[in-house]
Amino acid sequence: MLKAKWLLIACGLQFALIGTMFINAYLPIYFGTEVKVIAKGYDPRDLLAGNFVWLNYGVELTDTTPLNTEVFVRLEKTSQNTFIAKEILTKPPQNAPYLKTKTPKFRAYRLSLGGIEKYFTTKEKAQEMQSLLAKPNNQAIVTLKIFRGKARIVDLRMESQQ
Repeated sequence: MLKAKWLLIACGLQFALIGTMFINAYLPIYFGTEVKVIAKGYDPRDLLAGNFVWLNYGVELTDTTPLNTEVFVRLEKTSQNTFIAKEILTKPPQNAPYLKTKTPKFRAYRLSLGGIEKYFTTKEKAQEMQSLLAKPNNQAIVTLKIFRGKARIVDLRMESQQ
């Protein structure tokens, strides 16, 4: 009887943990603020990770950016009602949308933005997006939902700058 009780508790805790992770992943989609961000991208053709387009939001590490710490990427609105990554801060900005992330341990690595730098799609669509984004006048408009610094990709469309 005691074994069965502990088995039920262990199973219940696993389901509670998975449920919490699921809810945490969907919080930005349901409660987040919609933001359209400009990005460039390419298809890295990674056999192990799957088919995706690597998106570059223009966030660059500088020599003054602290390593292995939590930072906030402030987004700034442009004249076309889209946003661009403006600067990396050590404290969250008060009146501007931001992305919360952690800087890498070494300067050789890219700054990960919590998974929004990869847009998973089919192989054909990834190659098509890469060929469109390789042209200098084309860009991707990524629609994000941001909630407390966490972001999720809602939509991605291609646009030609004139």
